[in-house]
Amino acid sequence: MKRFITCFALISLCVTTFAAPSRKVIDNGGSGPYKAEAISEPTLPGFVVYRPCDIDGAVKGEGAALPLFVFANGACHDTSLPYERMLNDIASYGYMVVALGEMQDSVNDRELKTSPNIDMIRAIEWAEAQTGKKGSDYYKGIDTEKVVFGGHSCGGAQTLANCADKHVKTCIMFNSGMGNISMADASKESLKNLHGPILYIAGGDGDMAYANAEIDYANIDNVPVAFANHLRAGHGGTFHEQYGGSCSRLARAWLAWQFKNKP
Repeated sequence: MKRFITCFALISLCVTTFAAPSRKVIDNGGSGPYKAEAISEPTLPGFVVYRPCDIDGAVKGEGAALPLFVFANGACHDTSLPYERMLNDIASYGYMVVALGEMQDSVNDRELKTSPNIDMIRAIEWAEAQTGKKGSDYYKGIDTEKVVFGGHSCGGAQTLANCADKHVKTCIMFNSGMGNISMADASKESLKNLHGPILYIAGGDGDMAYANAEIDYANIDNVPVAFANHLRAGHGGTFHEQYGGSCSRLARAWLAWQFKNKP
């Protein structure tokens, strides 16, 4: 009996040690006017929601429900941990951000898996249900007519694989591009499905996706396209920096222009 109790205690300790957090405060809530938090939302398991702590206050401050940013991760992995500083900071400026994958404290918390493309659409469906549900924290808080899809590297391919969805008004490609390759069920043919402006953020010659992003930029002729190049960022961008660094600032400027009429 004593041995059983000891083993049980050790097992419990291991489970506790590696249990995923349910809430995070990152970079003191971000640099924006609405302090943000990251949460594991019980109504949306397998995702992280980065949101203003006071959603009602953000809606009041913005004078409108918040645009929705759905983010897919590098390597198509089911973790937004490497991007949480940027995503949290974007939320602090009055956006609802939903990222694919369960919340983590460390990339070694669990075995990483591939997020299916359909998860980006599931995020919209969740937002539609929650913003229309009385009693929900998100009631009348999310504008599902103002949706941006974005992703890093393979997550950019997932963005293009889903870009035909009618809700998507703009896309952001972080260190990503199709060029002449196929990935995550996307290819250069997916560019034809774009129906709103798209921004490419590249990391200079050291970015393995730079050439493909340039090819996409040359090939897109059906929607407005912008190309920004951080000469020294490389493929990893500036996501590790406080507030997500310059990649985050550029993404915020793009979103403010697209959704808030702020040039």
